[in-house]
Amino acid sequence: MSTPLVVPFLRYQDAPAAIEWLGKVFGFRPVLTLPGGKGGVGYARLALGDAVVMLASVRDSEPYLRSALDLPAVSQGVFVVVEDLEAHYEQASAMGAEIVLDIEATPEGTRVYLAFDLEGQLWAFGDGFVVND
Repeated sequence: MSTPLVVPFLRYQDAPAAIEWLGKVFGFRPVLTLPGGKGGVGYARLALGDAVVMLASVRDSEPYLRSALDLPAVSQGVFVVVEDLEAHYEQASAMGAEIVLDIEATPEGTRVYLAFDLEGQLWAFGDGFVVND
């Protein structure tokens, strides 16, 4: 696995449930999980192919990081490239992800679908794109 240069970090009210849900529904696997206070997660790193995300439980000491459940809307999402977009979409849909945009082609030339996770974080899954310098 290559070293990613940008890694999203997310907060969840119920981080243990989020780790389980992200695995079951989106196919992420936990690479590292460290316990936090009050039965929460202090730090977790999850992977899906070469994609990596970090997450942890919401902490009172970090009022600037909240769960999407605490917000009226999200202002950003996580984009993940997957090998088989249709299979990923079918799995996520069958396992209960809230699909907010079915697979569609974008003007940039990729295909993508959007879904919310169990706490309202927005995820986009696509079949790739080319970065032009």
